Amino acid sequence: MKKTFQKTLIAAAAGVALMSAVGTASANSLLFLYFTTAAGAQSVLSLSTGANAVANGDKSATTEALHYVYNYGSTCTHFDATGSMTNNDLLTHSVAAVAQGGFGKAIASDTSTPIYLPIKDTFGFLIVSTRSTVRTDLRGQMAIVDPSTGLVVSYSAIDNAADTNNQANEGNFSTVALGGGTDTQFALTALPATLTTTSWYAVLAGDMSARILGGLDWNATSTVTNNGFIWDNDENPVSGVKTKAITCSSSLVQSDFMNAGQINTVASTGALVKATFGTLANGATGAYVVKMQSVQAAVGAPFAGKQFLHREMAGGF
Repeated sequence: MKKTFQKTLIAAAAGVALMSAVGTASANSLLFLYFTTAAGAQSVLSLSTGANAVANGDKSATTEALHYVYNYGSTCTHFDATGSMTNNDLLTHSVAAVAQGGFGKAIASDTSTPIYLPIKDTFGFLIVSTRSTVRTDLRGQMAIVDPSTGLVVSYSAIDNAADTNNQANEGNFSTVALGGGTDTQFALTALPATLTTTSWYAVLAGDMSARILGGLDWNATSTVTNNGFIWDNDENPVSGVKTKAITCSSSLVQSDFMNAGQINTVASTGALVKATFGTLANGATGAYVVKMQSVQAAVGAPFAGKQFLHREMAGGF
């Protein structure tokens, strides 16, 4: 039973990645906002490259270095190594190393060289960059299947649209032109607690190139605040300032945005929080935020037990 379940999980995760719109993001540095290596889960990375001067229809033997920079856990620990692909190539593999619960390459005979994270039961974000030649045609998606939370999601990477053969561009998401990493205001919403448990995961944006070159953890800092108010679903404001300090990235729960009185006030109505990332330091220029909604059992089929994840839009106030 366990082996059958594991094979089904691998097939599902790999299938989601392969069916993703390969080619929806293009750059030499790709930022994947979230992965997990929780027990029983699979995070699946799917990458493709362009032709880069290879004649249409020809097979290329030219190897392109791929620099993987994992930032994992609550302290954004840096782990990096260099793999490889060729031109007009496709590579799909688990984020977790096989010894840590991953399945390895989706196609065992693939001659490309992925870099796995040798850590289980963790989470974080990932940057993958091309490093051998002048090009801007790396593309990628992340697919995640986690039966314990009911999460099945696939998303495209954020594109910094910069040639990372120039090392100064690697991991640089500091401007609108380089991946849009300047957003600081997010209108965050949560449904009533009887329907969902809502949390968020925030990654601080900025120019990570010097930290990557030095093999250092991304140390950007910021604070996130509710600006003194939250609102219920009938526009009634509830005052009370909450502020949380962030280094690199952070999981955010409702108590990070609301005091106990505010939480109790909106528990049955849902809440709107106008969150602002400020006091940006150590290279921080803004933030990326993803929302996670776990649906309560009382909601019933087909939503009960499922978890939804999406990237939050900036602005809204």
